[in-house]
Amino acid sequence: MARYSRNRVESMLNAVDSAGTADAKGAALEELAMYLFEKVRGVECSGQNILDAPRAHELDLAFWNDQRLSLLYFLDAILIVECKASDSPVGSAEVGWFVRKLQDRGAHHGVLVALNGVTGDGDRSAHSEILSALVRDSIKILLLTRVEILALDNTDQLAAVLKRKMLRLTLNRAVHAEEE
Repeated sequence: MARYSRNRVESMLNAVDSAGTADAKGAALEELAMYLFEKVRGVECSGQNILDAPRAHELDLAFWNDQRLSLLYFLDAILIVECKASDSPVGSAEVGWFVRKLQDRGAHHGVLVALNGVTGDGDRSAHSEILSALVRDSIKILLLTRVEILALDNTDQLAAVLKRKMLRLTLNRAVHAEEE
């Protein structure tokens, strides 16, 4: 188990918050996500801002997740992470676009780091997109928010949060791990 530096995490979140443009906010959040995931034994960043051959999709982050060594063994070997640093919850269009990126790559799991969560429970909400991806394509999108990031002390806790989210999403069709 590797420990996270609370000061470093808070400093990285402050960098996201104080960035002057949406692109700068996104880049700062990608750096934070890279820090969180690369601390996990067996996980290494394979690329950042990766364009596919037709230049249609850009992936924020991709990690090689060596399932033989990793606490995240229950996720795909190639782990795709999307980062959203918007001031409001991420909407259905953005989540739908992330789903499309995962579909086009045959991925079964994706992590959405959305500091302010996703839009609520209606038919046109981001929740609906996440649940539709589960039913339609067996794609599990695991949401990681600012509050959850700030609560992490170590990599075991990151793995535990993602496991709980996968269980809740699969068994209860609930996007947040804390939902009843």
